[in-house]
Amino acid sequence: MKRMKYFALATAFLCGIGLFSSCVVSNDNPAPDPEQEAKENRQLLISHIEKDAKLLAENFNVAAFDATSQAYAQLLAMIQLDRNFVKNMNTVLSTISDNQSLLSISPVQAGTELAQMGYLLFITVNNGDFGVRVILDGKGNSRVSACDHLEFIFPATVAGIGTTLFKLIVKNSNDCYEAVSDVNIGNLKRVACVNRLPKSFTMTLNGYIDNQELTLSESVVNLELPLKESSQYVDLTAQQFKLKGQQSSYMKTSDQSALNFCLSLDGDDMKLDYNYTRNGMEIVGCDAQLKLSQKGSFIEQMTDEAFNIADLKAVTIRILNDLVFAGSIDNGTDFAKDFAQAIKNREQATSPEVLEPVVESLNASCHFQLSCEQMTKPEDIHFCLVQKDDKYMIEPALRRFEGIGLIPLSELVDQQTLIYINGPFKESFTPAGNTVGSALKFYSVFMRMMPFSRGRF
Repeated sequence: MKRMKYFALATAFLCGIGLFSSCVVSNDNPAPDPEQEAKENRQLLISHIEKDAKLLAENFNVAAFDATSQAYAQLLAMIQLDRNFVKNMNTVLSTISDNQSLLSISPVQAGTELAQMGYLLFITVNNGDFGVRVILDGKGNSRVSACDHLEFIFPATVAGIGTTLFKLIVKNSNDCYEAVSDVNIGNLKRVACVNRLPKSFTMTLNGYIDNQELTLSESVVNLELPLKESSQYVDLTAQQFKLKGQQSSYMKTSDQSALNFCLSLDGDDMKLDYNYTRNGMEIVGCDAQLKLSQKGSFIEQMTDEAFNIADLKAVTIRILNDLVFAGSIDNGTDFAKDFAQAIKNREQATSPEVLEPVVESLNASCHFQLSCEQMTKPEDIHFCLVQKDDKYMIEPALRRFEGIGLIPLSELVDQQTLIYINGPFKESFTPAGNTVGSALKFYSVFMRMMPFSRGRF
């Protein structure tokens, strides 16, 4: 998933976008005046936005997720800086795996599923039982040594912490899926390769802060794969899988903050859900539906990062179980690009000629509505161009009740709410989306380093 898409999703609620819910009107009551009903709905919506803006600013643990997303992003940048890094790591891990496997050639027992498949011998390739420590210098160089698990040590500069060393520890579960493929070993015939793939792994990010090693966050990722029909083995060629994860932050001991996410694929339909909770209360939740340009198996999608080109089709954002923003998008790729352009241009002077086509594109491709509890009908969201001093900015807008045209949301809320939105909101929600994206991005890199990515399947 492109980082920009998570950025667009995460920043969508910066402007106070909210919840769809309806209530039933008794048939015994007279029909309400549509215009009066719309005005009452508008007042409810604005009051809920102003109330929830304050609660969001107070309840989002900015520092922990911001530090985590910055560290992950810099680690991924270092990995990408060395173009042969993933290939070399695959070679190292494959060598370890192969050496272990060749020592464990065993005969297939009669009556087993492997025997029914016609195999006489089998070897086991454990894609989670290895240990390698990787030390990166941030300049494209790395050193590899033995370790009990997979470990990355790297320098990073994080706001609020400064430049220091970070350590990412990846530990695999002993509980594994198994998949079968053919393997050729010398003149041996009918040999099965049983590849073991961990069902879950834990990523712990530590930082060396104030002369001590502190845990910033911990992520647990669980993989769900379908079994072949009437089989104990998974079908890695099936175009279906699910990744579930939770990331907990520890920078503030008083905050029990967690990001939960789930990425699922069925053919070319992809769905991403994530929510942020603090001390047991859901602060923000997001559901996104995406479409892939082509279908692919779990291995193909994760090793080729096919979700990077997934097209965003629909999104629902829940805020404090009160506000929800929901809608569909005709062209998710253009939406991500245009929304990012809109956010970027809030920071600099831009001519209206540059932004007018972006506004037209957003209004043409986006079909959004927002509402809050107790509203009887949702409000349609549009986009408009707003001038402030020498800057032109794109903002969400609602229709005017009197006359034709749109009124920016910023003109409907009070100034204190704007401070919450333009300051803490922007700094808070971007790391939430980026953290989910970074976790999935690293999982993709992790999968490409595994021995099975050489094409055994």
